[in-house]
Amino acid sequence: MKRIITFAGLFAMMIFAAAQSPELKKVSREKMLERFISYVKIESQSVDDPDMNSFPMTEGQKRMAQKVFDDINAMKGKDVKVTMSEDFYVYVDIPSNMKKEVPSIMFMAHLDVTPEAPGNGIKPMIHENYDGGDIVLPAGITLSPESPQGRHLKQLKGKTIVTSDGSTLLGADDKTGCAVLVSLVEELVNNPKFKHGHIMLTFSQNEDVGKAAMRYEPSAFNTKPDVVIDLDGDTYDKFSVANFTAIGQSFLFKGNKAHASNGKQTQYADALTAAAYFIGLVPPEMNPSSREGEEGYIHCYALMQPDNNANDYVVKVRLRYFDQEEGKYQKQLMEDNLRKTQEAFPFVKASKTGDDMQYENIAYTLPGYVPDIIKKAAHDAGMEMTPKKSRGGTTSAMMVAHFPDQMPGGSDLYSGQNAEHSCYEWCCIEELLQMVSVAENIISELTKRG
Repeated sequence: MKRIITFAGLFAMMIFAAAQSPELKKVSREKMLERFISYVKIESQSVDDPDMNSFPMTEGQKRMAQKVFDDINAMKGKDVKVTMSEDFYVYVDIPSNMKKEVPSIMFMAHLDVTPEAPGNGIKPMIHENYDGGDIVLPAGITLSPESPQGRHLKQLKGKTIVTSDGSTLLGADDKTGCAVLVSLVEELVNNPKFKHGHIMLTFSQNEDVGKAAMRYEPSAFNTKPDVVIDLDGDTYDKFSVANFTAIGQSFLFKGNKAHASNGKQTQYADALTAAAYFIGLVPPEMNPSSREGEEGYIHCYALMQPDNNANDYVVKVRLRYFDQEEGKYQKQLMEDNLRKTQEAFPFVKASKTGDDMQYENIAYTLPGYVPDIIKKAAHDAGMEMTPKKSRGGTTSAMMVAHFPDQMPGGSDLYSGQNAEHSCYEWCCIEELLQMVSVAENIISELTKRG
């Protein structure tokens, strides 16, 4: 009997054949789970050192860098170059396999985890086929889909959820991003027919203490990427198209040991009161507690004494703004406040001793076509993502601040992390796989712009 194959049937057979083709081989759920667990077991907390000129490295950070380096090196990708710097940044360089020129792309993730929550003795727990209810952790806390920390769990019934035991953070920030990007490299190595432009990956250190760009080496790639994507987001349906500009300022108020009884005659320099007066000059409506949306703020967040000097005080200030005109206003306000303090307390030597650009607004240099590419790439991977303006900073924002001529602004995408910087931290393994597909789709969309 003659076998009749309809067009629909032929199409289904083609899809099935493609699924079996080695060109489309995907990282399995089991492999992703194994990779992620191996990363979170490495205790790679960075150290919040108040000395902004230092770059402390913990042994765990070094081990994490070595692990990522070894994992990628073991893939034996013919054209994949992986290097590790003296400061334990890992760089991966994959040349274009296309004849025409298309936009290059750099993906980023960070190897350290925050020091803001307990991070020693991490015991990852795997919750297979999640039932949709509360997850009670051994340390006595409950991760609930009805809580702010677990609200996204409502969409993940039947999936694979990973948590800590509740006594520590998990390290999903940003071990999820690391696992996604290492898996992306694996898929590129396994699928040599997949067309792509020049791809670069940077795994940075000390991001969670604001120093991801401090020891980055642009010479690692000898080129400026056209597009940058940071895999370090915590919102599954959003990606950043703007963020604060962040400036850190320090003001020194020098006092003396003159007796207060005859303070005018002895020219008593009351540095503590002068510093308090200076702080009080910031309008309450500029305090973070009064600001939202796209409003910036001025935050005098620390009043401290320098080492071994009981007469002096230092005030540390955060300036945050989206709009450059607001930034000019904030800077001028602090200059005016310093002048007013100097006039009010003439015996106190008041000065600005530090002005550090910590991260820059990516919106100023983000290529205009990137948001549409991200939305389409996510849609094609089964996700709906919309742009947001972030009241915070990212690795990309730090890179733009330090290397404005060598790095365009880059969007921050969901990496799979949830409830980061806390003992409630968790992720979903299936979403990590989904983000690999999003990254591949972005690469594919860029090939159409040649």
